[in-house]
Amino acid sequence: MIRDDYIRLGFEPIGHFTVGDALLYQIGRDRHLSAGCVGTPNETLWICQMNPNSPKDCDDLICLHNYDYDGYMTEEKLETLIKALDENYNRRS
Repeated sequence: MIRDDYIRLGFEPIGHFTVGDALLYQIGRDRHLSAGCVGTPNETLWICQMNPNSPKDCDDLICLHNYDYDGYMTEEKLETLIKALDENYNRRS
C-alpha cells in the first residue's frame, strides 16, 4: 500500500514534519491510528491514546503492525482494523 491508499481510507497527513511521515486516522475518544513509513520496510501502525488534559501527550501507545514481524500492510488488514476500532465507521461510509 502507498500513502494515497491510506488517505483514501480516511487517514490524514500531519501538518508538520515527522521522521516517519506519519498519517493519522481519528477513531474517537482521544484515540487515533498512526501509520508511519508507509510502503517501506520500516512500516508501522500504532493505536495512540492521547491525554485529554494535555492533547499533545500520548498516554498509551500500542503497535498493531510492524513490517519486521508482519510484512507489508494489506488493504484488507487495515480496513479490518479500522472497522473494529472506529466507533463511527458505519456513519462515515
